[in-house]
Amino acid sequence: MFKVAVVGLGNAAHNLHLPALKGLKNVEIVGGCDLEEKRRSSAAATFGIKVFDSYDGMMDSAKPDVVVIGTPPDSHFDYCKRSLEAGAHVICEKPFVSSLSEGDLLLEEEKKHGRRIALNHEFREMPIFRSLRDELDKAGTGPLVFLQIWQLMNLPPWSEPGWRGRMLQRTLYEAGVHLVDYAMALFKEKPVAVNATTSTCGVREGETDAVALATLEVSRGRLAQITQNRLCKGDTQYFEVRAEGESASLRASYGGRVRATLGLLRSTAPHFRFDFGLTGVAWKEEGVKRTPLSRNPKNSVMIATRNLFERTLEAFEGNTRPPATIQDGIDVLEVIAACYHSSATGQRVRLDGEEVARLRTMRMGENPA
Repeated sequence: MFKVAVVGLGNAAHNLHLPALKGLKNVEIVGGCDLEEKRRSSAAATFGIKVFDSYDGMMDSAKPDVVVIGTPPDSHFDYCKRSLEAGAHVICEKPFVSSLSEGDLLLEEEKKHGRRIALNHEFREMPIFRSLRDELDKAGTGPLVFLQIWQLMNLPPWSEPGWRGRMLQRTLYEAGVHLVDYAMALFKEKPVAVNATTSTCGVREGETDAVALATLEVSRGRLAQITQNRLCKGDTQYFEVRAEGESASLRASYGGRVRATLGLLRSTAPHFRFDFGLTGVAWKEEGVKRTPLSRNPKNSVMIATRNLFERTLEAFEGNTRPPATIQDGIDVLEVIAACYHSSATGQRVRLDGEEVARLRTMRMGENPA
C-alpha cells in the first residue's frame, strides 16, 4: 500500500489526480495541501481527504511514500527536491521544471536520495494514443517514418487567467509538451535537430507564441511536424495525429467525433463510413481500407492518468522504469528549448551541437532572446 500526498488542489487535482488515485486499490491518500482555503475545503468535501495549508505541515504529519505535484511549473523544482529529501518518490505534472539546469540538478538529487521522479505525461497512456504506439510495433505497419501532430483552437496564450496567461512564451512549453512528448514516444528517441518558428501572426505586439511550427529531425532522415495554432476560429482540434508507417497510415483524433461520409471524396472506390467516438477514435488506413483501432472512454484524460499512475507505482515498487521518467522530461524540455532558440535565431538547432549548452539555463515561459 502506497501512502500518497498531493501538492496543489486546483483543477488538475480535482479532475485528474485525486479521482485517479481514488480508483487504485494499493493507494491511501494521506493528505493534500494548497495555499487557498476554498480549494482545500472542496478537496476535503469531495474526496474525503485530510488537507493542509502548508507543504511542510503535510509532510510532517502524513509522511507519504509518494508525492504528486500539481502546482505551477515554477514551483516544481522546489517541491520535487524537498520531496526527495523527505524520502518520497515523486510524480510531477507537466511542464516538468522551468529550465534544463533544474532538471539536471533533480536528476542528481534522484540518485543521491535513492528515490524516483516520474512525469504525468498521461496522453501516452490514453487508449487511442496507446493503440498507435502498439500498432507501430507490429509487423506490417511500422516502423514510423513520418509524423504529423497538430492542435487548433481559439485560445491565445495571453487570454488565459492565472499563471498561464502571465507567461510570455507558453504555447509549446505548457500545452505543446504533450505533443512533443508523444512524438518522441512514437519514435522512441530524441530528435537530432529541430527547426521552429513561433509568432503572433500580427495580431499582437510582443514576444508570445500563439502559433508554433516545429520540424523535428529524427535518425535515418525521418521527420515529425508539429503545428499549434491558438488563433483558429474554426472547430477545436486539441490533439490530432497522423503517423506514417512503412506499410500503413495511422490516425488518432482526440475529442468527440460523430461523422458520416458517403461518396468518392477523391477516393478510387465508393464508400459509406460512420465514425463515432465519445472522446476520441484511432484507426488504421491502407489505401481506401480503414480499420478501427480503439475508442476513448468517457473521462479519458483521468483514465489515462490512472493508467499512468498505476504503472508508475508498480515501477517504484519493483525498481523498474516508469512510463515517463525524469530523463524523458528533461529530453522533452531540451527539444522545446531548442525550438524557442531556433525561432529566436532563425537557425536550425542540432541537439548534439554547441547550442545545447546555451539551452541549459534558458527559463521556459520567458523571452528566449
